[in-house]
Amino acid sequence: MCATSAENRDIVHLTSYRSPRHPSDLLDVAKIWEAGRATSAASTFFDPIKIGPYGEEFVDGAAGSNNPVRELWTEAMDMWPVRALEGNIKCLVSIGTGQPSLNPFGDTLLDIAKTLTEIATDTERTAEVFLREHQDLARRKCYFRFNVEKGLEDIGLEDSKQRNVIAAATRRYIVSQVVHEHMKTCAENLSTRECASQFS
Repeated sequence: MCATSAENRDIVHLTSYRSPRHPSDLLDVAKIWEAGRATSAASTFFDPIKIGPYGEEFVDGAAGSNNPVRELWTEAMDMWPVRALEGNIKCLVSIGTGQPSLNPFGDTLLDIAKTLTEIATDTERTAEVFLREHQDLARRKCYFRFNVEKGLEDIGLEDSKQRNVIAAATRRYIVSQVVHEHMKTCAENLSTRECASQFS
């Protein structure tokens, strides 16, 4: 999971394994719920959470990792040789939170700043770049991106009262034939996954 250090705004990986690239000082002390809470602590909605013996504060990593698929891939390359990694991926799933709306830049400086912020956190652009970089995963039907295409464009993090709209848009998305087929293939891949020790 990716969170941001509140002190220096660096992206921090909170993992359940030792990583050759990232410090493991939080490995044995951070609880799963704390990692989940840190990754969802959007600064305008939730207070930072303190983790570890030094009370280090963490907030949501969205400023740099709204879609952390490329962070995940880099982390995996640190753990296994590239050839072994690419050849042995059975299923990689990326789940979005809805397609963003296409907004014009606007006329005022505030409008332009808001649009630039939205572009900077565009999860779909990250997903598209990752797919271009790893087309073989898609050809082998090993990469799946699920993201509601219509109905969530204007629902922000603060709109928790619109759960009925979120549920209806999600239901409409998953009953489409294309998404249904992708979900079936993804489930088949997950049910037949092989032991990760083959990467060694």
